[in-house]
Amino acid sequence: MYERYLIPLKTVEPRAPRVPKFSILRADNCVNCGRCEQACVFGVHIRSNADPRKMADPVNHLCKNCFRCIAECPQGALTMSRGAEYRTLGRGIWTPLRICTIWSEAETGKIPVLGAGYRGMFAGPGYDGMWTDMSEIVRPTRDGIHGREFISTSVDIGRIPPFLEFDSSGAVTTDMPPLIDIPIPMTLDLMRMKTCSKSMAEGFLTAAKLLETFAFVPVDQVSKRTLANLGESAVPVIPSRTDLSAVDLPDNVGMVELAAGTSWKNDHKALAKRFPDKIVSIRIDAVEGIENTVLEMLDRNVAVAHVQFSDEGRETSARSRHAKDSLRAIHRRLVEVGRRDEITVMAGGGLAAAEHVPKSIICGADAVSISKALLIALECRDCLECRSSECPADVSSAPSSWVADRVMNVVGAWRDQLLEVLGAMGLREVRRLRGEFGRAIFFDDLEAGFASQEERGEGG
Repeated sequence: MYERYLIPLKTVEPRAPRVPKFSILRADNCVNCGRCEQACVFGVHIRSNADPRKMADPVNHLCKNCFRCIAECPQGALTMSRGAEYRTLGRGIWTPLRICTIWSEAETGKIPVLGAGYRGMFAGPGYDGMWTDMSEIVRPTRDGIHGREFISTSVDIGRIPPFLEFDSSGAVTTDMPPLIDIPIPMTLDLMRMKTCSKSMAEGFLTAAKLLETFAFVPVDQVSKRTLANLGESAVPVIPSRTDLSAVDLPDNVGMVELAAGTSWKNDHKALAKRFPDKIVSIRIDAVEGIENTVLEMLDRNVAVAHVQFSDEGRETSARSRHAKDSLRAIHRRLVEVGRRDEITVMAGGGLAAAEHVPKSIICGADAVSISKALLIALECRDCLECRSSECPADVSSAPSSWVADRVMNVVGAWRDQLLEVLGAMGLREVRRLRGEFGRAIFFDDLEAGFASQEERGEGG
């Protein structure tokens, strides 16, 4: 019987103290009149339980910066400032707003609504310099999660033969490589995490199983018992220079990944020969000329190229391109040789917001792997130096069930936002979004075009 794919969501309370974006201070001239309590619809101001005659300290994390309480205080006793701890969160593309957004998504599983309209950024580095096409947003039947039409987010992982051959009786004679369909173009990547305890790993794998997707895990840190129970959702990652003859994988593992080293060609050949029924992926850092390496992988019958970018979404070489440019180069090269579907391109790194998923796919990725956003979902503060023993969120001790629930909420919220984008574009399936450069405007390209017009004297 047909069932629509659904991610079960529920409220998952935080374990660590909340970090308020705004801090409201009540001065000594407060007369406890309660006007602020009447004015605030968010519950920031409440009476003290110990003494109802007095106002309690403001519940700062509920403040939405509307200023109504400050405007209506007859004594002028309230002042507001930006939260001190909030300002220290994250760095680079991992802004305090994005970190708090992920926390909210992990807690509720809902699409974040800021309530004050979109005030930017209208342009910026990386994916922030892409504007997506929303030309079909007026069609109510394709209105994302609220529409009446079904929108598929399923993608295929593996090699797709360019054609099929049949014998005289109509039977397929083409050698069919292993292929796995997952209902969302998102996988979980534990390999890039600064810290990952056993309970965290079990929680991530449980979430992957419930989401019907994959979690990339170190092959030497996953017990046989765990693989036996959650192996269909685990992708063991084998380090380079590993004795492949000693690698043992249970039957329920459908995919294995090899970290690219100098001998990746021979290692891939040996691994594919030893496990012919499993998809073999190559994990490789994105550097200058990565499109040529992916093309070489294609010639070696590699099923999945798992391309790794930095946390800022850039290549690791000196003249680094952003993932949006690197992925476009990879996609163009594969299309040029007419073999795009014969390899799956998975992008990891630099995914700091839900909108980065469809933008990665527009640039040419088949799917993405999420890592740092999952760690932040567990209330990680993204400190400059990760000290697990002094972690303000105590991430390492998080129970596996709590980890699984928070991860499912984030992925559920990100999928709903992907559905909103697809619905606004009038697309019925995410596969049609791959490599559709025309579905986005790239600010860098516009800027280059304007500059060339000025050089030719064509400016207005």
